[in-house]
Amino acid sequence: MYYTFNKVLNFFEKDVAPEAIRVPTETEEKEAIANEFKNIAGFPNVLGCIDGSYISSRKPRHKIRSSYANRHDCMSITLQGICDAKLRFLVVFTGVPSKIHDSRVLKLAFIGKEFPNVCAPKYYLLGDSAYPLREYLLTPFRDYGNLSEAERLYTKFCQTRVKIENAFGVLKSRFRQLMRLDFYNVESMAKFVIACCTIHNLCIDRNDFIALDAKNCQTENISIERGDRRDCLLTQLGAIKRNELKDYFFQQQTD
Repeated sequence: MYYTFNKVLNFFEKDVAPEAIRVPTETEEKEAIANEFKNIAGFPNVLGCIDGSYISSRKPRHKIRSSYANRHDCMSITLQGICDAKLRFLVVFTGVPSKIHDSRVLKLAFIGKEFPNVCAPKYYLLGDSAYPLREYLLTPFRDYGNLSEAERLYTKFCQTRVKIENAFGVLKSRFRQLMRLDFYNVESMAKFVIACCTIHNLCIDRNDFIALDAKNCQTENISIERGDRRDCLLTQLGAIKRNELKDYFFQQQTD
């Protein structure tokens, strides 16, 4: 039974997932995804929404408990996903301890190095404040009670970015075992999560939808850590892009 189960997980990871979960590379694909996102709240050129979610688990064998304890002091691994407007996953990365910041998980993931090129020069991802502001990754303005009208209009961002939270919610509603994994090693946990994400995409491709369980849409994020000089420069470039969009929304409102 154990051998058969692992054989199935390996099949999903190596043979099915690369086809079912993939980054759009063709211009037509990117435009189609961007148009679907724009239809939500008018936010242009969005290629995907990114976030992280805790996947509760037992303590992995031979691992240090504190490394896998999230901020609620519960055992979990992190699932980082990028989804499109249909809630399909374009990228999934999992298996890392939930002690690690979301911004650090992005750096560890292969896609953290590839997506700047995938998005350039037109497209970008939407992420929450746990992620660093970049040209290819836009985050919300921090609201300290003094946002300008243009910055408030930019909150259309939130109506669009919520798609990734919805994707996690549907995934966990569809596969209830993701509420708590009962494996003894991280490799099996990661393979099982990837298999679930793969089947999730296949279901959406075949119009097999599931009612959204709102309580599963919540994700847990940790504030980003300070960056070096290069990070500061990249943040400045991201701020320029975000301000361009802020002005774009304001101009639309006033025309």
